Amino acid sequence: MRRFQALPADLRISALIAFVVALGFGVIAPALPLLAAEFGVGSAVVGAAISAFAVVRLATAVVNSRFVQRFGERRVIAWGLWLQGVTMIVASFAPDFTLLITLRAVGGMGSSAFTIAAMSLVLRTAPPDARGSGISTFQLGFMLGAIAGPAAGGVLADVNPRLPFLLYGATLLVAAAISQLKLSHGVPPPPASRHAAGSPSAAAGALPRGTYVRAFAAALIASFTVGWLFYGLRNSTILVFATEELGGSGTFIGVAMLGTAVTQVISVRAFGRWGDVRGRRPAMITAGVLGGVAVALLCLPAGEAVFLASMALLGVAGGGLSATPAALLADISGSSPARNVAWFNMSSDVGAIIGPVAAGAVADALSFQAAFLITTLILAVVVVSSAVMRETLAAPSSARPPVTPSVKGTAMPGPAPVPIPETLPFWEGAANGELRVQRCASCERHYFYPRPFCPVCGSADVEWTTVSGAARLLSYVINYRPLPPFDPATPVVVALVELAEGPRLMTNIVGVPPEPEHLELDMPLQVCFVERGEHTLPVFAPAGEVAR
Repeated sequence: MRRFQALPADLRISALIAFVVALGFGVIAPALPLLAAEFGVGSAVVGAAISAFAVVRLATAVVNSRFVQRFGERRVIAWGLWLQGVTMIVASFAPDFTLLITLRAVGGMGSSAFTIAAMSLVLRTAPPDARGSGISTFQLGFMLGAIAGPAAGGVLADVNPRLPFLLYGATLLVAAAISQLKLSHGVPPPPASRHAAGSPSAAAGALPRGTYVRAFAAALIASFTVGWLFYGLRNSTILVFATEELGGSGTFIGVAMLGTAVTQVISVRAFGRWGDVRGRRPAMITAGVLGGVAVALLCLPAGEAVFLASMALLGVAGGGLSATPAALLADISGSSPARNVAWFNMSSDVGAIIGPVAAGAVADALSFQAAFLITTLILAVVVVSSAVMRETLAAPSSARPPVTPSVKGTAMPGPAPVPIPETLPFWEGAANGELRVQRCASCERHYFYPRPFCPVCGSADVEWTTVSGAARLLSYVINYRPLPPFDPATPVVVALVELAEGPRLMTNIVGVPPEPEHLELDMPLQVCFVERGEHTLPVFAPAGEVAR
């Protein structure tokens, strides 16, 4: 609970919304076959309803990422949830199954918008030294909702198969209202006018192209595998295998699936924390190996004990493949992750769409074991791609020594600051290597400069909080003629920067030559600290130049 409370407010709210969305999505799963029977349509039409949703999600992903870049995450989250909510409520009154499929397809556009915007917000706001933990919390919200939803949906569907759609629509509208009321306004990510989002130059820390490409490829391969295995194969071929080859009852299959869900919920936070401490590479390699072993077990002679062990181990691997690749994506995506998130989600959707079809065709033509062998090989690709990439986890902030910038571009020399009671927490944080600003507990917005009330809502319920230190350059001036007692030989870059959490502050840019060609607007920055007199002063440097 303490770890959860320590996360940024927007991340905690996003996790809550994710739970509500997944809960509602799970609620309608048992209702689709019952409505199909009511309308007199077959299994193929039910499959079309599911596929239409996934295909529209896939087709609109890139467009929705551009909306996020243009309008910001908060607006797109709300828009996606409102669209889904309204279409689900209308679908509950659909007079025929064709209209229901159409409305589900339109809802897929809203689902894509919410997923991309919410994940972009999570990746952008998760603390750099706790990205795995933050992202795993968001994923955990989805998992818990997905577990609870079908159970509630089965009860409601027995009363009336239209009721789950109505309830799902209502929960989405509640989630939309929460997003508009509770998520901070913040700012849209930097526009992609200078660098296309997702390019190496826009990535965190200006990663070398080879490092960026290998890491991004590993994340996409892992995402595709999650779609293939967990959203496709597990819900189709594996269930048919358990029924036909093992002769498993509905109760046995339910227990096996519950085992997968439980171990996935338990392991997702563990992998998130492990990735923050030991790195993304070992966590992804381990998750891929465990997944490969789990699927390979299904190639052994059929047995219920082996099947249960495989499903439990598969859940552990799922926890790692849910948390760690997304944290890796945050490492390389900088302050504008929306487009990378779109490709990441599209990879998962492609895997979920073709996985059941391809594996099912192989199982029909050859055997179940052949289908499982192909999946094992895909997991081996995850392991190899993770092994050949470079580690993207930065050293923890506590291990970062203060930057010692060169003479040119140094922080403006001069008199040491004089803390007063109102600003003392700011200077104490700087002395500990932390950037602290105030946050309103009522409207949950960060602000700067220090004052005893919120400048947005006027509340006096404010607190000091440590922020990530990630920022972008809004404007600057190079001062070549400082006045005494400042050093007249040192050009000083005086800049206005915007923190990832929203506030803007005046500061100096260090660690880069004080020349316009090296000071590109919207460039990603990271806080660093220099000494002035008896105090430590926070300044900013290009994200890739901060000493780690």
